[in-house]
Amino acid sequence: MTELNFTRKSFDLLEGLAANNEKSWYDEHRDQFEVYLREPFGKVLELASDRLSEAPIALSGSSRTMFRQNRDVRFSKDKSPYSTHVSGVLTPSGTKAEKDGLLYLQLDCSGGLIACGFYKLKAAELGTIRDKIIENPEAFSRVLHELKDAGLSLSDEDKLTSMPRGYEAHHQHDYVEFLKLKSFIVQTPLPKSAWLEGDIVNRIVDYAKGCASLLKFGRASTDD
Repeated sequence: MTELNFTRKSFDLLEGLAANNEKSWYDEHRDQFEVYLREPFGKVLELASDRLSEAPIALSGSSRTMFRQNRDVRFSKDKSPYSTHVSGVLTPSGTKAEKDGLLYLQLDCSGGLIACGFYKLKAAELGTIRDKIIENPEAFSRVLHELKDAGLSLSDEDKLTSMPRGYEAHHQHDYVEFLKLKSFIVQTPLPKSAWLEGDIVNRIVDYAKGCASLLKFGRASTDD
């Protein structure tokens, strides 16, 4: 097993930043953040990438697909200068700019989360997936069943309360509630033990494979 260097110190640092979100505190602990959080997090992304390189849906990333600790506060009411979590993505191209079906990983003081799929899509992108659900409900049914077999389900947190514009005629469709979604994602919380016991890479790989049917369906929609 590869030593990832996540320890109780990692979580102490995250809790410390949450309580002292200011430049002077972060500057004092910057080197520790690199050693106990950011460097091992980047390594996790690389190890998961290696194991997913031959998967049906290849995903990859590294330290280059991590998000900065500094927050962009220009258009935010919250002026806290730093994110109190560490995060990054695995994408088809291995670049952070890509949004077309990805896996998002977050480490925070409670443990974190994994999410996979298509997040906050633009209207045109939503339209292609909604159209495919309408035109090929059998394929979408297989996605739902395969997610269920993996212990997963689509999140309904980002959802319209009424039918989307242009889809009113489909209000009796078998998957009408899914047509209202604005994001097609699955997500699950991570316990601290996933990081401390070195199980995090296995969890990412299993999760990505469990989401493969969703990623295939979404990408096929945009490719049509």
